[in-house]
Amino acid sequence: MGIKKTLRRLSSKPETRTMLELYVGIIIVAIIFLVIGLIFARPMWMYFVGVLGGALGAAFQLYNMYDTIDRALSVDEGKARSYMTAKSMMRLILSAVIMVVAYMVGLPAFIGAILGLFSLKVAALINPIIKKVLPDFQ
Repeated sequence: MGIKKTLRRLSSKPETRTMLELYVGIIIVAIIFLVIGLIFARPMWMYFVGVLGGALGAAFQLYNMYDTIDRALSVDEGKARSYMTAKSMMRLILSAVIMVVAYMVGLPAFIGAILGLFSLKVAALINPIIKKVLPDFQ
């Protein structure tokens, strides 16, 4: 499937449009963290690997949150609560694994991984700006 077709499909519904905006935000924030960090971090490849791993983890967490909420809305309250808790713990464990692996690589990778994971939070904060700037692909 082509990029334009994928962007059109993601822009068609409000909830997937928001996901697209958050993915774009993660990419923008990760690039900003990379540019700033590559000036100061030594060795650069460790920092790059850390930010890349953290940003990929943030993108996975975004998809997992969307999928978890979508599935939890289709079951009864008791099952939904336990399902949401289990998925939340899985995302927390994933973040911990990413940080432990990055720490084993080196301190610049660890700092980069933390910033990469944090890119989802910053992307959510700058989402109103991205919403205005991102074109409508319909």
